Amino acid sequence: MVTENESSAAPSCPAENNLEVYTKLLEWMKIHGGNLHENVYISHDDSRGTHIRVKKGGVSSNTHIIKTPVATTISYFNAIDHHAGDVHFRAYDVKFPSAFMDPVGPEEVAIFFLVGQYLRGTGSFWHPYIRTLPQPGSLTTLPYYEEEDLEWLEGTSLVQARKQKIALLREKYESSSSELRKSGFQDADKYSWDLYLWASTIFVSRAFSAKVLSGVLPELGMPEENISVLLPFIDILNHRPLAKVEWRAGNENVDFVVLEDVSADEEIANNYGPRNNEQLMMNYGFCLSNNPCDYRTVSLRAPPGSPLHFAREQQKQLFPNSSINDTEDPFYVFNIFYPLLAPEIPMEHSVFSPALFNAISVLAANQRELETLEISEHTIQIANRYGNSRAALSALSQIIIELVSHIVRLKSTEPDESRQPQNLKQTHAKIYRESQITLSESALVIAAWSLQRARTHGLQGGWDETKRLLSQHMSRIPAGKFLEHTQSRIQVRILERPSILLHSGELFSFPETLSLLQPCEADVHSTAQECLTTILKTASRRIPALRGITANASPFRFSLFACFVVAVHLTNRHKHSAASSHERQSFLPPRLSRWASFLLDHYLPPPDDVAWALEDEDDEGLVGEFDEVLSELRERNKELFEKLEPLTGGWHGDADAWWLSPNWVRWAWMMTEQETVQVPEDSLALLAGGDGEGGNVMLETETYLYIPQE
Repeated sequence: MVTENESSAAPSCPAENNLEVYTKLLEWMKIHGGNLHENVYISHDDSRGTHIRVKKGGVSSNTHIIKTPVATTISYFNAIDHHAGDVHFRAYDVKFPSAFMDPVGPEEVAIFFLVGQYLRGTGSFWHPYIRTLPQPGSLTTLPYYEEEDLEWLEGTSLVQARKQKIALLREKYESSSSELRKSGFQDADKYSWDLYLWASTIFVSRAFSAKVLSGVLPELGMPEENISVLLPFIDILNHRPLAKVEWRAGNENVDFVVLEDVSADEEIANNYGPRNNEQLMMNYGFCLSNNPCDYRTVSLRAPPGSPLHFAREQQKQLFPNSSINDTEDPFYVFNIFYPLLAPEIPMEHSVFSPALFNAISVLAANQRELETLEISEHTIQIANRYGNSRAALSALSQIIIELVSHIVRLKSTEPDESRQPQNLKQTHAKIYRESQITLSESALVIAAWSLQRARTHGLQGGWDETKRLLSQHMSRIPAGKFLEHTQSRIQVRILERPSILLHSGELFSFPETLSLLQPCEADVHSTAQECLTTILKTASRRIPALRGITANASPFRFSLFACFVVAVHLTNRHKHSAASSHERQSFLPPRLSRWASFLLDHYLPPPDDVAWALEDEDDEGLVGEFDEVLSELRERNKELFEKLEPLTGGWHGDADAWWLSPNWVRWAWMMTEQETVQVPEDSLALLAGGDGEGGNVMLETETYLYIPQE
């Protein structure tokens, strides 16, 4: 198993798996002008396969390790027997009719050309190179997985990706093979599906961009992405994420250059680019257990008719020439070690890509928040202003649910613990599954932290205070769940980057909403608490659907609180400007006063002359029963409400003007549906080992009222 500082190659071996074939390859290269630096040598072991190591003395930065002659490269240019000045890309006896090459294109032609050279055996110019390649049947990329191997991928995205990959390759082969037969090519029947699959895999796993030939072909004359180039000997180098290397195109050679010092006995590694484990598995047949460049692609569709769907359509209309119309949105969950992040990116966006987080925020936004939707060429997002962090909190809740589902699905479909991988394909499938679980588990810790801050009140934002809260959060992670450097990195990620949530303590349970009244005079707080809890307890006794439900869980708890706060605000707001600072506290704390004003601006107060009814019949029936409970209480226990009349206004026989009138209760019911957040409860408990059954998980959620900070 390799670490993030180690390198790895596609775990597939040539038919003649010994150093002699590579020595012969090197001799062949030297005949044509190539070279291997004198202070490195060819080595082989079971974990890394054949690779290059440094001799005593090491090599310094900017050392040219390998020179591969341009004359030994394989690409589409060989198939067309191309001349470029003094350089001739020879076809060496494998020449296809233009009637085949023209319709299938450069990519397919190159694959068929490699098959043709393979079929020539020892007669091929490239035989010293081809004999070092993994032979048909010995590759370990996904198309070569057998039924028993696929069991180790069950539940992962690679199962479907493999099916799509094979279907696409089969379609390309059938089309190209048909064109080859139609062209009258004599040996068309020898170009089998198995050989096509082998050659296409070789190109995908070992080829380089056509830029490596730019020293000879400065103007390629065709799209560069359609042309890949095989570089004998350079392509035996294993992959190490973030290795500092360069390929330099010359007139006669393509040079592989290290841009960092490499000590004696260390391996010379290539850098395939910032590939995640899914890409490594798909293209190379291996992955890394601690790949710093790992990330997971999340499938998120905008349902037709959804705000996100309309926003995307509007974005395309506003920016018709933008690249957004040609590419998919980058919906990613990043490894916490992911190195390619902008320094100013917020903590949440460093784990959940901005496009993913913003898209979920839009889908979770209420109508009020959608009115502030911002659409630019590259971004669709809810504006960052007072009252809009609710959408971000809802997005975090949805993200947690997705992460938990992903973890449970992978854990519930993994092979029995008693089974061990029997080959390299199964070994790397196991590494892939475990890396995916770790990626989602570490992301879960980050998302749960942001929601914990939103649930924690009274924080002043100090460094010591944040570290204490973080310590409590991390203590909930079972010992040994993460490697030490992983757990440390989670904490560093949280502490080193600012949150997109500017404030903590914006989500409230019902008892916590009542605590917001504590800055008021003592009798106001206690009287309000007595009134609201009495109403809720009475309703739970009188309404059959609510029996057994406590006041803190009643569906009316937040509606009652909102009615009270708004009533106090409306009744006393004309006094605010005249009252002293001390007297103003008798009405409402500033935070609640601003919140009430904000709600009234966005949710118009109900009329006095029209009776409101909720659209949902079940909701309307429940609220209707609640109206009856309020009416009875008002008749039987007048003192309960009279104590609050200086704050809420009196009854005076006007039912429609009362702060708990049917219309106001329905107004608050509809408003709080929009201004609450469903938060997954105790999501970190999953890290203790609960796997769910059959990939399903029942994650309980709790409803919290969103009250923004000032």
